[in-house]
Amino acid sequence: MKSVMEQSSQALMLRGVAAIIFALMLIIVPGMTLAAGAFSFVILFGVYALVDGLSTVWGSVKNREGHWVLMLLVGIVSAVAGLLALGNPVVFGTLTLAILINLFAFKAIIGGGLEIISAFRLREEIDNEWLLGLSGIVSLVFGLMLLLNTFETVATLLLIVPFYLLVAGAMQIALSFKVRSWSSGKAKA
Repeated sequence: MKSVMEQSSQALMLRGVAAIIFALMLIIVPGMTLAAGAFSFVILFGVYALVDGLSTVWGSVKNREGHWVLMLLVGIVSAVAGLLALGNPVVFGTLTLAILINLFAFKAIIGGGLEIISAFRLREEIDNEWLLGLSGIVSLVFGLMLLLNTFETVATLLLIVPFYLLVAGAMQIALSFKVRSWSSGKAKA
């Protein structure tokens, strides 16, 4: 069980760091992302989605607990979206911006829902499970915002996505430390 928790911790850390790097790129280099429009956004999204998807697949296959099959599917969808974006960013960016937004939205909704469920299940086993629940709520709200609002420009999307990624990434990193301490017996059993 300890190795499962350590692997989960590593996957959470990798996902959190990837989210924050993607967000910082969108914030620090807005000229690049806005000047190149959908093309550079799709490249950044492709790298993030691929890293996030592969780490989700890795974590779900290694752990095989709870909703691991659903997480595996979420990871596969994310990795495939990343590969499609990187494979042909011009076509992917110009023809599928709506699909990209919806993929991102559904990924956030499903992932957020699973995090909320997991937080409830872990509330008796670990301290500060609220971090996982809060991360799930942020993801769920963000996903719903994407589905309910039509973003007409990449610039609007670029204003909202970094905020979501910074919060979600920070929560995943904080949770990875919590999972790591739980696996080493420091959290309540």
